[in-house]
Amino acid sequence: MKRSKRQSAGFTLVELIIVIVVISILAVTAVPRFMANDPSTELATLEARLMGLLRLQQQRAMQDGASCCYGVTYDANAITLSAPAGVSLTAEADRVIPLGDASLTVTSSIVGVNTGFTFNSKGCPGPATTGLCGVGAVELTFDSGAQSRSVCVQSQGYIRPGAC
Repeated sequence: MKRSKRQSAGFTLVELIIVIVVISILAVTAVPRFMANDPSTELATLEARLMGLLRLQQQRAMQDGASCCYGVTYDANAITLSAPAGVSLTAEADRVIPLGDASLTVTSSIVGVNTGFTFNSKGCPGPATTGLCGVGAVELTFDSGAQSRSVCVQSQGYIRPGAC
């Protein structure tokens, strides 16, 4: 008996068509997720950027014990850095967070946080003149129609996502 050896030289046409169909299905379902301007994605980005900005300012306030008035200011259009007199932050234009279509709501028991707040030398939000912690928490909420995201700066200085 003679056996013939059949060698596989590549893929069959059916296998190639199946692979192309599977890749096409994945592309049709995945690409819109990455290309869409989803409000929840924009709010999550705002939340992450704000947390980074707050942590940066908190760290600066704790490192510079003499002038601990590092914080943030906000209005209807953007959130920006604030610093003590004599400290220039002009080179940090990338540290401005434009709000875009989102609206910002600030809730706090601390008096005078309607336009911004600072961190004291212990990293707590509140009046810069005292080194006290536990004065009050600050909650910043981004709202974009049906969805919202919050960042909480707790009275002891812990910055986390979510409501206070």
